[in-house]
Parts: sequence; structure tokens; C-alpha cells
Amino acid sequence: MSIRKPTGLALVAALAAVVAGAAAVLACGPDFPLQLLDNRAGTLKSTPANSFAYEASHLVSANDALKAVESLTGNDSSPDTPDKAILTADQMKTVQAMRALGNGDTAFALGDGVPDAVRLYTAAAVDYKASNATVPSCDAGAASTASAGDHAAASTRSSTKRAVSCRAAQKRAESDAAAAGVRAQQRFQAVLDLPRASGDLRVVWAAYMLGKMHADASAGAGNDATAERAAAVQSFALARARARDGARDPWGLAVASYGEEARLYLYSGGIRCDDSDFDNRTACADGIAPADLSRAIALYAEQAARGSTSGQVSLIVIAGWALSSPARATRLVGDPLTPLTQRLLVAYGLARLGDVVKDDPASTTDFFAIRDLNGHNSYADAARSGKDVKANPVLTALVAAIEKQGIERPVGADRLAALAYRLGRYDVAQTLTAHDDSALASWVRAKLALRNGDLAAAAQAYAQASKAFPPNDASLDSGSAALVKGEQGVLTLARGQYVDALDQLYAASLRKEKASGVDDVYLGNDGSGVGYAEDAAYVAERVLTTDELKSWIDAHVPASAVPAPPIPASSISLVGDQYYQWRLQHRRTMNDMLRTLLARRLVRDGRVDEALPYFPADNDPRFVDIDYRNDKVIVTPWQARTWAAAYGAALHDAQHAWRSTTRAQAWFTAATLARTHGMEIMGYEQEPDFATFDGAFDGGAGRHSAWQPAADSSPGAAADLPGPFVTDGERQRYASSEAKPDTRFHYRAVAADEALNAANLLPPRSQAFAAVLCHGAAFVRYDDDRANAIYQRYVKEGAAVPFAAHFGRDCPAPDFRAASRFPYVQAWRATRYWVHRYLYVPVGVVLLGIVGVGWWYRRNRARRAG
Repeated sequence: MSIRKPTGLALVAALAAVVAGAAAVLACGPDFPLQLLDNRAGTLKSTPANSFAYEASHLVSANDALKAVESLTGNDSSPDTPDKAILTADQMKTVQAMRALGNGDTAFALGDGVPDAVRLYTAAAVDYKASNATVPSCDAGAASTASAGDHAAASTRSSTKRAVSCRAAQKRAESDAAAAGVRAQQRFQAVLDLPRASGDLRVVWAAYMLGKMHADASAGAGNDATAERAAAVQSFALARARARDGARDPWGLAVASYGEEARLYLYSGGIRCDDSDFDNRTACADGIAPADLSRAIALYAEQAARGSTSGQVSLIVIAGWALSSPARATRLVGDPLTPLTQRLLVAYGLARLGDVVKDDPASTTDFFAIRDLNGHNSYADAARSGKDVKANPVLTALVAAIEKQGIERPVGADRLAALAYRLGRYDVAQTLTAHDDSALASWVRAKLALRNGDLAAAAQAYAQASKAFPPNDASLDSGSAALVKGEQGVLTLARGQYVDALDQLYAASLRKEKASGVDDVYLGNDGSGVGYAEDAAYVAERVLTTDELKSWIDAHVPASAVPAPPIPASSISLVGDQYYQWRLQHRRTMNDMLRTLLARRLVRDGRVDEALPYFPADNDPRFVDIDYRNDKVIVTPWQARTWAAAYGAALHDAQHAWRSTTRAQAWFTAATLARTHGMEIMGYEQEPDFATFDGAFDGGAGRHSAWQPAADSSPGAAADLPGPFVTDGERQRYASSEAKPDTRFHYRAVAADEALNAANLLPPRSQAFAAVLCHGAAFVRYDDDRANAIYQRYVKEGAAVPFAAHFGRDCPAPDFRAASRFPYVQAWRATRYWVHRYLYVPVGVVLLGIVGVGWWYRRNRARRAG
């Protein structure tokens, strides 16, 4: 972070600092996304604000096509890169040889055949480098190299001679450097004097370098600082003018010149101040004249408006210094500063300066200050965070100083209104927004209406704020526009308009995706954490009825196209991160998440046939299982539609098959599918299964956010949905959509229930009965009570089997074929046992029968004879 133009690692750090200035609130935890419904009151009370990067780049409007160039890396940063389009290979070799020389005259002589502008500029650059060469030092250590063994007198004479020689060499080096500087300046000027047709190849570069030389000379002893500064300003202006006219500027030097020119105004007592003076709050920074400071800010704003991170960072440094104390803020505003500077300080206060947490002044600049309070990372916001956060006195002083100057129609009135709202100055916020139609002003009016308890007026203001973006309103950045839509959804949900709330939260998620610069991001197990998808998922899964959700999705959420896989195969073997590189270009979408959520919900409702079209296609390579073997990534696509269809067929057979054993086998098939693929075909997106994280976490989304503790320890909607902005209707819908049973990985319990249904249809003494119960216990082995209850049923009703010793752990496949024959086999076995056990009975019966028949025959024969 520097007033000077940052390069390399400094620029990377600067960019990180600007990004950190965004007013986003991030939930804590691995891959946990934004959730507006965690704390509805806090969400609706929070201060409207844009990111500082957006505000800094919109302090002024760029009226030309100049763009900053600050991110070139690798081969793109080579000095030869811009010349490939204008020089031949031989000319490029000549230029490279010229750069390697130490004298501009020699370099110029070597440059025969190179275009005039390139030849002059390259020779001038060689002399410029020579003019900045280090002059040899003539201190005692450098002037004397006498050894300890020399005689003292000889050593003294030798040292004196060397000292004289060193000073002479130093003067020659200084003279040579000065001469080189003169030659460099003359050749840079010669480039400017060339005809446009030839000079445009290097004129922007030459004008920029002349500006830097004059700027450096303005700080040199004995130079006319005023004249040199005027010459530098003229050169920088010329660089921009020629670039606007079409001269080549591949390095973005025209935009960089704004920053170089701004440094000309950061002087105090003839000494140039740098970033350390602002960071350390030194007297140098405090001594800068307000008019000069305002001029520097205006130039940095021009630089930032053209995409310069360096310009944004410079504005951060100055604004951070200006708002480092109430006294400094009051003094600066009271000078007074320009409207542009006033708007900069308000923007910085909103985006990068927090309020005071637990009476700790240091918390105002701590981006993680409120993490211990609610798990969110952001600067503290007094409007949102309650009694532990108090208004920042620096910002209070800033608003008071601006108010003292008059707030009838200030520049950036909507930003000032937002800051006044944050500090509890609702009267000021109301006045500032009364005649302002910007989206940001409407957003502030919505907050004021909510504080007055007028939900209808708040809803109207939210609608106005949302409608204003994006056609002709630059008061909101894209991220803030997404947040407006999301907050509108929170309020709509609080008013009992559940379908409309989903519609708005869905729109907010899509806006947030675009604001993040990433299109088509699935917000759950892709791990991107972009958008408000979890809020939309909560409403879709727990608030809307299944039919309401299905109708809404049919109307608004089309299926995404199935991309071609990285290689055509059912099981893809890729080296290293090849698959992940492909996935970055082919992400799951918000639509995929909502359609799959509906599909799983329909399966839970027993409407499997209706669910199938909403599952991802079996050949969609974005929906996969990933394994690692021998340094390779093994990617196996899901077959969710096939699994769900098989599950539905099994349920149908379990309820309608003719034979009981067939129904039992169908129940067991359904149970196995539920256990093996339950997450994919019937798991809850949020609690209790958390399919959004592939079940890897048991919180962080929906009502079981990592920082959303229940109001009390009792279960149910009242505990899960505490606080204001929750209707009784929402609580009732939430309770009716609860998982049955409401346990972690609930589909495992469903699988166990289906296994028990199978056991109910099997002969208790059969192997299949014992095996089915064994599997049922294995399905819920994480639940000791449930697994033990299943085991006790086996002990009570089942037969001894070899796998009883490891029941619930290592279970064989049930033998349903044997079970179907089991009643007949058992009857035959019983008969044989009875005959064997009671053999005399049937023999006696037979003998008596024979005797009886014989007696009857003889008797009848005697009667006929008589």
C-alpha cells in the first residue's frame, strides 16, 4: 500500500487491501456461504454501503478510453512485448543490444535501422539509467585499504592519496551522471519533437519520463521547485493527451501519470511526504496544505476511475490518515475541503472504518472485530450489532463537521445519509434522502421505515431501490444491488409472502454470482460460497409446500445444459487437478441446486415418478463421486435418475407384489438404495443431512448456521426460528416440512425402517430374516439405541446364524429364494420330526385300521351268508 505506484508483491498486497474494503459480511467456516436469514433484524438494520473499490473508481467520471495496466506478469511483462507488433526480429535484437550498453551516445550510434522514436527513446533510457547510477562513497572504509602490518606513516600517506583519488572519482561520476541526465532529457524531448506519424511509437513513454525527471528535480537541492513542478505537470498532461489521440501506450503510462503528478502536491515544508508519513501520522502529512491535498486526491481519483488499483490504494492511504482521529477529521472538513474529498472520506468511513466494539478503539480498523460477537467478518456496524458496538467518534465528528457546513444538497447526499443512519443520526438521514431518488437513497429510506415499524413503506422503498438498478443508477455497485434484492426477500418473507420471497432471494443469488465475477456457480459442494443460495434453499425446502415449489420451479428455473465431459468415459481417470480445471469452466448452477432440491423433496413425499426429470442427467459430468488412486483423480458420474427410478420401482413392488417374500425383497432393495444413495436421491439440502456440503458438515447452512444458536434448548420451530420478522405461518410450514425422523442423515433411518418392513414379511427363523435385520442394524450403527433394538428383535425372534457374532457389521446377502420356500420346508421338517418322534402312533393307527377293515369285511360276509 503506497502513494508511489506499487509493483510486484506490493501491488498484490495493495489489491488485497482494496478487496478487503468491501462491506460484505462473510459467514465463518469452511465454504459457508452468505446467509441473510441468520439474523433477520440485523440484516434489515445494517448500514447500506458500497465497496470502497467501487466508490474510489466512481469519485469522478472518466471521459476518455484510457485504462490502467498494472497486472502484467510472466512473458507479458517483458520489455520486448510491446515491440513485437512494430519491430522486425533484427530490429528487436538491435534494441536489446542498445539497452545493454552504458552510454546513450553509443546506444544511439548502434541503433541505425531502428525507427527514430524507438532509437531516440532507447538511447535516452540508457542515459536515464546511467544518470541514476550509484555514486561511489568516499567514507573512511572505502578510501583506505591499508593492512594492519603497514607502517603507520606509509599507511597515512597511502590513505590520503586514496581519499583524494576517491573524491575525484566521485566528482567525475556525479558529472557523468548529470551529463547523462541532460542527454536523456534532450533525447526524450527529441521524441516529442518528431512528427506524429513516427513519434507516436514512443511519445507517451517519453512525455511520462520527462515528467518523472522534472518531478524528481523539483525535490532536488538548488532547483526551482515551482518551475520543475510546472514542467512535470505539463509533461504528464502531454502524455495523457497524446495517448487520448491514439499514440501507443501499452504499459498504461498515461493513467500512471495521474499518480506521479499527484505526488507533486504531497509536500510539507519543501519535503515530499510518502506513504509512511500518512501511515505513521507524521508532521509531514499534517503539514500538507489542504488545497494541495485536494488536488492530489483529485488526481488519484482520476487514476482510480480508469481502473488503477494503485490509485485506489493511494486514496485508502490518504483517507485512512484523514480519519485517524476526530480532531483531524474535523480540521480537514473545516478548511474546507472540496466536495470530492468530502465524498472520499464518507465513502472510506462507510466501507473501511468500523465502529467501536466493546470500548476498544483499535476495533475500528479491525476487519474481524465482530467475529466473536456473531461469527461474521466485517468492520463493526453500530446500526446492526447492538449494545456491544458504539458509533465511531471519528465518523460522528465527520458528519457533524459536514452538517455544520450545510447539508441542503451536498454532493453524494445518499452516501452521507447512509453514514448518518449508521451513526444514529436518523434526522440527518431523513433530510438527505427526502429529495433524492437514487437507489441508495431508497435503500436508506427502507431502513428508516423499518426502524419506525412501517413494513409497508419499507417494502415500497426496497422495491424502488431494486428497480433502479442497473439501468441508469450508479449509486450502487453490483454486490450492493444483490444485497438490496436479498434484503427485500427477507422483508417479504417476514410479511408472509413466501413464494415472492423465494423469487427475490433467487434473484439476489443470481445478482451476487455476477457481482463476484463468476457465472453459473453452484453454491454448495462446489465450495464457492457466492450468493445467497442458502437463504433461497431454506425457503424452497422448509417454507414453501412441495406443490408451490414445483410450480415456481417449472415457471422460473430451467435445467442447465449438460456439458461434454473432459474425456468420454463412464469412469474418468485424470492426472493431478485436470478434472478441477475442467470444473472451473463447467460449474453447477443455482438452477441445478434448486431443481435437485425439488427432486429429493418429491422422493421424500413418495412422488418418485414426478421427481425424475428434476434430477441431473446420469451423464452430467458435473455431478460425480471423486476418489484418489495412485496420484490420479478417479471421477465416477452419479446416476441419480437411475437410482431414484429403481427406488420408486422397489417401493411400488413392496406395496403391490403378490407374494410376501417378493414384497420383502422389494423393501430390502429400497432400503439398500436409501442407505447407499440416500444423500443424492432424498437427502435434505440443509438440516439434518446438509447435502449442500455433501454431508461433510453438520451445520453452516439454513437454520443450523454455525452462528445461529437456538433461543433455548427445546426442539421445534419456536427454538429454530427465534426473534422478529418470523410469521406464525412460517413456523408452521417449517414444522410440517421437518425430516422424519429428524436425525442426522435421516435417510439411514428411513433405510432401517424399510429393512424392518422387509423383516415383517419374512419367516422369523429364516436366514433372510436375520440378514435383513443385520443390515438394518448396520444402516443405523451410529445410533446405539436403534441398532440395539433391532438386534434384540433378532435375538427374540430369529434363529442362530453364523454372522450373529458380528451382527450389524458384516452382514451377508439375504437369501430371499430360500425364504420363499421356507414355510413348505418347515412344514415337511415338522412332519418328519413328528413321525420320528411319535412313530408308534401312526403304526398303531395303521394296524387298527387294518384290523377294523378286516373285522368289517368278515362281518358283512357273514351277514350275506346267513
